[in-house]
Amino acid sequence: MTQDKPQEGDQDSRDPTGERAAGGPETGGQESGRDSAGTPAAAAGDSGQMDTATGSGGTASATDPAAGDAGVADDGVAAGAKGAAGESSPATPTASAYDRFAKFWWRGLLAALGFFTRLPVRAPAMPLSEATRTFPLVGAIVGLIGLLAYALALRLGLSVLLAAVLAIAATAAVTGALHEDGLADLADMLGVRGGRERKLAVMRDSTIGSYGVLTLVIATLFKIGAIADLAVLPQVASAMISAHVLSRAVLPVVMRSLPLARPNGLAVHAGKPPADGMYWALGLGIVIVLLVGGPGAAIVATVSALVTAFLVAKLAQRHIGGYTGDVLGAIEQVVEVAVLINFVTFS
Repeated sequence: MTQDKPQEGDQDSRDPTGERAAGGPETGGQESGRDSAGTPAAAAGDSGQMDTATGSGGTASATDPAAGDAGVADDGVAAGAKGAAGESSPATPTASAYDRFAKFWWRGLLAALGFFTRLPVRAPAMPLSEATRTFPLVGAIVGLIGLLAYALALRLGLSVLLAAVLAIAATAAVTGALHEDGLADLADMLGVRGGRERKLAVMRDSTIGSYGVLTLVIATLFKIGAIADLAVLPQVASAMISAHVLSRAVLPVVMRSLPLARPNGLAVHAGKPPADGMYWALGLGIVIVLLVGGPGAAIVATVSALVTAFLVAKLAQRHIGGYTGDVLGAIEQVVEVAVLINFVTFS
């Protein structure tokens, strides 16, 4: 017997069916089935001992009563475990689906916040195009920060004009003036003479020309004047949140509609957003504006945002053949101004 067992173990380890390697309850059942088919008694005894070790006691009980008792106990435990698993299985897919949904939105929001703002968030390593559905949420956060600055200034007794200045300064500070830089670069590009390569070189230049400075001043005055004209806190809240939400909700539309103007840069690194990301961003932006501004203001603001984005995008395509990161920043700024002015006229 001392020589037969190693040979039997070697034969089992070379078994192409993998039954011995599996070592589970099904393996024991198959071994016991072969014993009842007419294997020698000594082999049946060895099989009973092996089944006892693996926890399968149906056949082993005929050879060894103690092993049979152990097998019955193991079967009872296994049946109880399967019953418990069967009772809890309906809740598991729901919980995992909820976790995946929350994780997907949360990761996208952190990535967008890390790119568009200076807020101290730990942005995950993911392409910005996968986070496009959260762009309106970033706009809502930036708009709320500007609104908070406006409300705090009024609380301190400052004038409406100074409160509007502080609100615009707060939004520029939290975004690092990222979009303002794009607006200035686009203005300098439009003001320079030359071909497409010359215009792209001007947009890459870190210095700001006279066209860029003048455009920034005019855009800032428009925003301050619109907020000061609205004056009342609820109207300012609706206008600021809607302007920042829609100005970012239209960006995925431009990213999918226009080609890239050059093979490198932030726009290339961000990637092309998927279709569902574009629809989610636009739909979520409209819903937020409906909630804060009402149906009439939402319709007017959404139409003005789409038309303004289309005009600026076509202007960029005419001059440089597509869009860049600076073009997207300029679109955000121009749409923001357009929405604020529309809220003034609508109110």
